[in-house]
Amino acid sequence: MTGLLLACGSVDVTPAPGSPLAGYGARGDAVAQGSHDPLEATLVWLHDGDSGTDVVWVALDVVGVDGDLAAAVSAAVTAAIGRPDAAVPVCASHTHSSAASWFRRPVPELELLGPNGDDEPRRRLVALIAEAAGRLPAGLRPVRLQFAEGAVSGVGANRHRPDGPHDSSAGVLTAVDERGRVAAVVTDYGNHPTVLGHENLQWSADWPGAARRALAGALAGLAAYDGDAEGAAAAPVVLFLQGAAGDSSTRFVRRNQTFIEADRLGGLYAVQVQRALLDAGRAVDGPVRVRHSTVTLATRSSGPLPLAEEREAATRAEWEAIRRRGAEGSPEERIARTRHEGAMASLRMAQMGLPPSMQLPMTVVAIGGHAWVHLPVELFASYGLRIRSASPFATTRVVGYTDGYFGYVPDADAREAGAYEAGVGLFDANACEQLCRAAIELLQETAAAEVPA
Repeated sequence: MTGLLLACGSVDVTPAPGSPLAGYGARGDAVAQGSHDPLEATLVWLHDGDSGTDVVWVALDVVGVDGDLAAAVSAAVTAAIGRPDAAVPVCASHTHSSAASWFRRPVPELELLGPNGDDEPRRRLVALIAEAAGRLPAGLRPVRLQFAEGAVSGVGANRHRPDGPHDSSAGVLTAVDERGRVAAVVTDYGNHPTVLGHENLQWSADWPGAARRALAGALAGLAAYDGDAEGAAAAPVVLFLQGAAGDSSTRFVRRNQTFIEADRLGGLYAVQVQRALLDAGRAVDGPVRVRHSTVTLATRSSGPLPLAEEREAATRAEWEAIRRRGAEGSPEERIARTRHEGAMASLRMAQMGLPPSMQLPMTVVAIGGHAWVHLPVELFASYGLRIRSASPFATTRVVGYTDGYFGYVPDADAREAGAYEAGVGLFDANACEQLCRAAIELLQETAAAEVPA
């Protein structure tokens, strides 16, 4: 097999109702009462026949992918496609209306933010993904790639203040078949899938699921580039990668927290991504390259216990005062509530302690002059923008929530403000800077590496 080949697919992995949802500590152990829209696993396999390099992106509608789950999915996928050396970045959309049984937090200290995963549901999830991967080899076909970056407005913003740092760009990698039809789209954008609040008790992929459906429907059967396509054709597979969304969400742009609003924002995203891929797409030339690395980060000092107790009490009082004013559900109340949740997590860390260090995996996938750097964290936008700016590639996309889950990487402003993310974060400012530098170094090493023969 020579040239660039692609196979793709998706599978509905929605569990039965009756088990807890993940994403909001305020839900406690409330269980799902049904499904509004499907939770999916989406797979896009690129095979570079000239170099023998394989990349299979696996995107899951789950709040986070811990290291054990990522390893299990990767092993299942490589076995199913018969390519043991394939790179398999396993990425979470971070929807807050997914199954708690699939997700394990990195340390017990954070379990107060929601229930932890169970073995049997995780095994069933991996089995469904393996079945979908097993269908991919029969679907391999030649493609050519187009890449574009487009501006996105009205879908997300900094969730602490509307004028705060936010990466408003979306990346769009489009695979076009021999007849000019769009076969698959890989798109990324940093924005928490939290249109639906903690009151929601139905499974949902939130706005990314709506965006995938809207974009696939708009592109179905469309000969978007030069080709001779005629007649009806299946909708393309759309895979969504969550970006540097640590401090980005729909909080200041959503009209309400309903399924209709999730559809509206997903549709708005789809329209802007479609415009980018049709107006600004450029052919991607060059080999597929993959490079892995790890970085060991020291965890933060828990600090004096009395200080943590004082902060927990103070943030609780602040939140309760806002609620008494009748501001329940407002951005002000949401920020105060999460500040208190962060203070509770910080108190628990002070009581129980953290392991001295953690090892974080990183992966760069490069195709020609374009790169995707995958990190296992909720990266703040300021860090993501810095990584993109320092990268040697013509364009670089920063993807979070991949191959592990190690929580937030907050910036200096969040620490100074005592934001929720700083309270629950596992690393201090020095470690966050170290992670940022390590990501840039891995991009530089990938760019300088010799192309495989």
